[in-house]
Amino acid sequence: MNLKGEYTLIKDSLIYDFFAHPMRIYYIFAGILAIFGALVLIFRIGDFISFHQFIFLELFCAAAFCGFLFTAVPDWANYKKSLMSYSISGFVILILALISQILGFNGHIFIAIFWSFLALVVSFWLILGKNYDNFALIFLLFSIALVEILGLFYGLNSYALLHCYVAGIILIGFRVSMTLGNLALDKKFGKDNNTYTFIPNPILKNISFLSIITLAYATLLNLNLETQGFIAFGAGLITLSLLAQWHYKFFLSVHYTLIYYILLLGSGILYNAFGLNLLLGLDFSSKILHGITIWTLLGFVFFIFNVSSLRHSGQVVLNLPICGKMGLGFLFIAVISRVFLSDFWDSFYITVPAIFVGLVFLMFSGRYFIIYKNNPFTDDPK
Repeated sequence: MNLKGEYTLIKDSLIYDFFAHPMRIYYIFAGILAIFGALVLIFRIGDFISFHQFIFLELFCAAAFCGFLFTAVPDWANYKKSLMSYSISGFVILILALISQILGFNGHIFIAIFWSFLALVVSFWLILGKNYDNFALIFLLFSIALVEILGLFYGLNSYALLHCYVAGIILIGFRVSMTLGNLALDKKFGKDNNTYTFIPNPILKNISFLSIITLAYATLLNLNLETQGFIAFGAGLITLSLLAQWHYKFFLSVHYTLIYYILLLGSGILYNAFGLNLLLGLDFSSKILHGITIWTLLGFVFFIFNVSSLRHSGQVVLNLPICGKMGLGFLFIAVISRVFLSDFWDSFYITVPAIFVGLVFLMFSGRYFIIYKNNPFTDDPK
């Protein structure tokens, strides 16, 4: 076979398609990591507490954010060149992090390198495209890199990292909610007859982002618990205020906007509970923070995986598959088990939540691998 024929064969391969369109490889990789992390907990593999934390809070989130940003930011910055080299570079760094941790070395070094790499690449694309409207995103990425770098010297502050991720979800969720709202309007009035445009409140989004990223820095700087509690309670109230723009019957009657609403509602309640817990000096921080991790972090990531995957696989009319709808219910069971039932039976503490989280991403990985395989990557339908 001549070189041209070999190149054509490579370009037509599934692995080429996945790396050329980073959303696909990183989302599937994140799903596999979540399954692996669940198995580590269920079967108590090695130092399963710290290992599962590394998998979920660092590897999984790194892959999830990278998959979204390596797809969205080139579009925002009008970057048209190949993403292959960036996609492979980031993937190799994450694989090295995983292998290092498994072999007993410090995988956190590679995670710090990864977030620094991601922050620099995203900044480069935005500056190159003269897109100066995403300062909050750049600040967030460098904040995560800072938390990881400081963690190498002083020990990782996992709660500061969690709040950074939630702040990122607020930013990404704003973009996603705009799409969801307009799709719901098109469904109600008809795409050709719809004269309305849904624009979520950017001021509330900014305040919500600032409150949660402030909480991250308050946690990182180890400010007193009352101060952290006050910030957390305020963040919860502001998150709940985002619900007002969805209080219309047609939004709450469409499955994807209803799911987004429920995720926001649970997130606001959990941050309120966390704030009150700190203000009143109670002892439920670990339970509530695990609830935030499962419901807000994993829940929104899973939901955004579904929406963005379908939108970039040619689905103009958004309709989440059954696994996308069931996943929210499974995560709800995991939260109830970990936060409320763990005092009554040991299995509710680790095993039951791990099983349901693992099932969520097992369903996702299986279903969306088939969707990716059978549908060419497309630009997001406008």
